[in-house]
Amino acid sequence: MSMNAYETFAKVVIPRLYCPFPTRISPYTDKVAANTYKFLHDYQLLETKEAEEHFATYKMAWMTCRTMPDADFDLLCCIDNFYSWLFVLDEQLDHVTPATAYIREENYIRQLIEGFVEALRNNAIPKDNKFFHALSDIGARLQKMTRASWQSQFQISVQATFEAAIWEAYNNKHPEHHPAVVQYMHMRQFFSAANIGTDINELATGVELPMYVLQHPDIMYITELARRVVCWANDLFSLNKELQHGDEHNLVMMLKHQHQYSLNEAIQKAASIHDAEMREFVTRRSRLADFGEDLNRKIKKYIDGLETMIAGFFYWSIIDTPRYNPY
Repeated sequence: MSMNAYETFAKVVIPRLYCPFPTRISPYTDKVAANTYKFLHDYQLLETKEAEEHFATYKMAWMTCRTMPDADFDLLCCIDNFYSWLFVLDEQLDHVTPATAYIREENYIRQLIEGFVEALRNNAIPKDNKFFHALSDIGARLQKMTRASWQSQFQISVQATFEAAIWEAYNNKHPEHHPAVVQYMHMRQFFSAANIGTDINELATGVELPMYVLQHPDIMYITELARRVVCWANDLFSLNKELQHGDEHNLVMMLKHQHQYSLNEAIQKAASIHDAEMREFVTRRSRLADFGEDLNRKIKKYIDGLETMIAGFFYWSIIDTPRYNPY
């Protein structure tokens, strides 16, 4: 890393972000963590015992159990297994070595997409790949817990996430190329898997909304706002870590390059975007269309779940995991 990168990293101060929602955590957290540790070990998703123990320090189960504190134990285990599976794969994409550079190639990622969709849709193992085996296990359990329409949406969301990963991988491979801020802000919710998080909110709350409600502009917009504020908080919380690794695929750095901001100016702008969209979420919640008493009650529970998800990611990042240490 260059001296300038070290100097830039030394100046990073993250402002306190606005989050008006309280957080709760499931009483099953420790048991969920133990289940996921066994899942990762059984499928050998991490190469060594040391890597498994290091991953355990991230406390992913605390994230899952804050974002869906009222879910039952089996669902929590299934979702935490999935989040951890995504996280391990993302770490491989983010921290390539010369020997593993191939995993950022578009053809390789497209093969992964095809394999993942096949594993989810048919519980089939298209190749002898440990990630496919693990995902097939998760998919089989999800099929027993969810309705067919949710499974279809989940498959679309997984595909969208990995197609966005191709876009991210290209930008990581060509760091001199900085996408426009508006493009980055659109793509971020997909390559971060925030779109999957809002799908899982339906399971977390036990609410089954009709598709015409889920696709209503009011509900789509407030759901996207939930994804966005999670992403902007993560971009700020992870900035120190990413600059240490020379990773500039972050809202702060996009703003810095496009607008010729100083690093501190870009940080303040990203924080203001986060806080403004958090307030917009609260405002929009009070102005939703009227769907009738029964659906309004379900929608309230769904949006309560989005608030819980937002707060869960937020407080996990600053309280539970040592991964970021933003303050």
